[in-house]
Amino acid sequence: MNVNTVTVQIAAREYSLNSTDTPEHVQRMAALVDRKMRELMAGGVANRESAAVLAALTYADELLRAQDDNMRLRRKLDENTHA
Repeated sequence: MNVNTVTVQIAAREYSLNSTDTPEHVQRMAALVDRKMRELMAGGVANRESAAVLAALTYADELLRAQDDNMRLRRKLDENTHA
């Protein structure tokens, strides 16, 4: 397994991340977090830590909703397949 070190910018700070994902994937993840944190900070969230927590909660919510949708669709597919 190849480990890549990728330097990214998030909310005006530089981070060096080690990952087995491609550098492009790591950059995409960082850009997503950076965009959300900048949005939150521009909207009045005063500090970087609060913006990071709110960004994490936003993406956790999106992930849980997507997992719930996925499970609902799988059940529906199973019902239609076995009907």
